[in-house]
Amino acid sequence: MPQLIDDAFLRQLFQLRFVTREKRHGRLSGLHASPRAGVSLEFSDYRPYVPGDDFRYIDWNVYGRLDRIVVRRYVHESDLPIYLLVDLSASMGVGKPSKAFYASRLAVGLAYLGLRGFDRVGVFPFSERVLPTSVQPRHGMRQMAHVLRAFEDVRPVGRTSLDQVVQQFLSMSRENGMVLVISDFLGDGFRDGVARLRHRGYETVVIQVLDPEEIRPTDTGSLQFIDVESLRQETMTVGHITLTEYEERFREHQIALANFLRERTVPYFVAPTDRPVERLIHEDLRRGGILK
Repeated sequence: MPQLIDDAFLRQLFQLRFVTREKRHGRLSGLHASPRAGVSLEFSDYRPYVPGDDFRYIDWNVYGRLDRIVVRRYVHESDLPIYLLVDLSASMGVGKPSKAFYASRLAVGLAYLGLRGFDRVGVFPFSERVLPTSVQPRHGMRQMAHVLRAFEDVRPVGRTSLDQVVQQFLSMSRENGMVLVISDFLGDGFRDGVARLRHRGYETVVIQVLDPEEIRPTDTGSLQFIDVESLRQETMTVGHITLTEYEERFREHQIALANFLRERTVPYFVAPTDRPVERLIHEDLRRGGILK
């Protein structure tokens, strides 16, 4: 398998970090706003003094002007738990490079960004269930070795069952945060899972990895099709009419997926494998407000 990352790839990501839309209750010092007040360089607001407050935070200028004793409050910056759910089922083995390789490279790049931003990062490869190579979220660049190990010798196998995977993931995670789900989303078993993540308070992002031939197929003639998850085979003649019907059904599927995610305020990105991962991260995810 080609190398997932190299120094040139990481250098292109150096200045980016994750952006959260919601204030987080983090456990460690980080770069994301928390609803708790604390000592930080970012001023928040004032509140009336109450007995027991630290005198160092009294604003004596306000007292001199308004004859009121108020205390300065600051935003407490906290780490963001980032969870990467990465589909490594058999359908992700399609393409050159495979969707699984592209998804793994993307996940490793995002993990690097999270760890550089002092966030806790965990990775959860899955097919029917979360795979044993999953890594619980931790902070520090030493976590990168565990992240890379989770994607060593990737061999996509099994069916996709995101609904079941999310149920298992929720039983494994102890704190909500940002979840990035990376999959081809070509099946139907994802709605309950995504809805459950949102209901439990996870800030959810969907990245749909697709092979260009899945978006706009070009092969015609007598072709043998194999369902890579069920291994069912079928031979059929493909012409212009068949391609047109496929593209229409594919478009309907994409519209339904986009509408479902929009109704649940879930950011959604399409990632064809012929689009460099670096461009997806720098252009699409930054434009979508996930990174800055």
